[in-house]
Amino acid sequence: MDRMLWITATLGLSLYGQLIMKWRSGFHGTDAPDAGRLGYIFGMLTDPWVLTGLAGAFLASIAYMLAIDKLGLSYAYPLMALSFVLVPIGAVVCFGERIPMMQAAGLTLIVMGVTLSALSK
Repeated sequence: MDRMLWITATLGLSLYGQLIMKWRSGFHGTDAPDAGRLGYIFGMLTDPWVLTGLAGAFLASIAYMLAIDKLGLSYAYPLMALSFVLVPIGAVVCFGERIPMMQAAGLTLIVMGVTLSALSK
């Protein structure tokens, strides 16, 4: 159980970081369109929410270190592919984005591949 906790933490913290970045990028991108790229980057890097997202990514890295110690790289790494499924679903839920049918098919294949990989252990 402890082993899967670290994978879950890695995925959850990665998801958090991605969604926070997207949320705040919309704010900084539309807030000051004349500021240019440097203004946008400065705005993002000084945004407290973005900093929590970056902290989440850092903590996800630590959780992943603990996961590969417990599970091994050949088992843990394929599970990380679930982030490619969770982030688009999070974008649908949080931002109303759409997932086209072809992308949904691809996400389904990822889940099937991760399932097969996990069952092979």
